[in-house]
Amino acid sequence: MAVPFDHIDSTFNTVFTQSAIGQLQRKHAWEYLAGITSHLRGFEILALNPGSGDDALLFGERDFNIVATDVSSAIQHISQPKITSYSLQHGISTQYIDLENFNETLFHKKFDLVFSNFGGISSMAPASLQEFIQKVPSILSPGGHFVAVVMPRFCAWESLYFLYRLQFGKIFRRWTKKEVDGFASNNPSFKTWFYKPSDIISWSKTKFKVISIKPIGVALPPLCLENISDFRRSVLIKLNTLEEKFNRLPFFSRMSDHFLIDLQLV
Repeated sequence: MAVPFDHIDSTFNTVFTQSAIGQLQRKHAWEYLAGITSHLRGFEILALNPGSGDDALLFGERDFNIVATDVSSAIQHISQPKITSYSLQHGISTQYIDLENFNETLFHKKFDLVFSNFGGISSMAPASLQEFIQKVPSILSPGGHFVAVVMPRFCAWESLYFLYRLQFGKIFRRWTKKEVDGFASNNPSFKTWFYKPSDIISWSKTKFKVISIKPIGVALPPLCLENISDFRRSVLIKLNTLEEKFNRLPFFSRMSDHFLIDLQLV
């Protein structure tokens, strides 16, 4: 049974994926992953903080073996019904893992791809993220990839919107090395950190080479604006067409809602 990822009106469990903007942004990440998975040397994937589990289902439908991990045990309750309904229980397993205290010895196999989708590693403090990136090579197969979708320190859409609203205190709200409470969640205890592409490159350069950096959400608005203003479908389609052109240019990763970085083990 095919998993319905090919249409932007699919229904997802999380707030992010329930929105049209969120679905369009996520689709760009999936399209990139679909392009690189055909070149992987093996079929083992580790999905970090996959939320509703839809990323794991995408890979499972392509006959990969996936370990989906999250700091919350709720991942098992969210993902298992979907895994079962699509008859993918033999290819997907779930595991509780705290990335802030990542223990690479928990795994007894090497992965061909380690993937963190929207906001996954943005919930990690800089010191923890740097340590985590330095541990990833120990769980990757030779030539394996580490792909992450990260929230950068500046989003042009956000800044222009808050400038228009004369909310000057929020124009550069991402431009900080400190954590921001409740940024990507209604839970004020949920902390978010923002990173520049150069941060990730600096922490990974001894073991990885950069394959690709691409913006996600440079023409498409950020998710937070969908809760404020209604975007007509026709407008989103036009913005998505522009997105397909702009996300080929790494420069815009400095000002997009997210950026995707693909690192290959050397």
